[in-house]
Amino acid sequence: MSQKRLVRVVTISMMGAVAFLMMYFEFPLPTFPVFLKIDFSEIPALVVGLIFGPWAGVGVEGMKNLIHYMVKGSETGIPIGQLANFAAGGLFVYLVSVLYQKGRNMRGLILGLAVATIAMSALMSISNYYILFPAYAYFLHFPLQEEELLKTVLFGIAPFNLIKGFILSVLTVLLYSKLGDFIREKKAIFSTR
Repeated sequence: MSQKRLVRVVTISMMGAVAFLMMYFEFPLPTFPVFLKIDFSEIPALVVGLIFGPWAGVGVEGMKNLIHYMVKGSETGIPIGQLANFAAGGLFVYLVSVLYQKGRNMRGLILGLAVATIAMSALMSISNYYILFPAYAYFLHFPLQEEELLKTVLFGIAPFNLIKGFILSVLTVLLYSKLGDFIREKKAIFSTR
């Protein structure tokens, strides 16, 4: 295994573990349903995605959620919550990383963060309405009320993910303003063969 590949694999693994630990520092937002919580575990995945490319960042998201399921399990027996977290985080990290690659500058990063925030909110609204809530209802045996579900998605899920994306975006821009040169330098090293 080449040294670059080894560094890449070790970095992705370490950042996956860091992201998993960061999932424990979660907090709810006032006025939102209690099951919606914000954590900053996408930040390590974003750093990896900016340096090594979008699929490496998605790999960190996958690793984080796999470890979380193995350690904490799921109230349904299957990893519905972890799959939702992976879908939201994976899409967010992938889009930011892809759009950042175009210019490798603050402008590309901000464009990626804006597009990813909107896309994450849309994806999670649709998937919660059609897949996630029905899956929870099925496995936990509780009735699903169409009217209540629509209200929860429109006034809970969608705005929550917009706020989450905004918070992650602000933190990422602040981090990039301090580490931008480091990220670009490492990106240049690992882009070459």
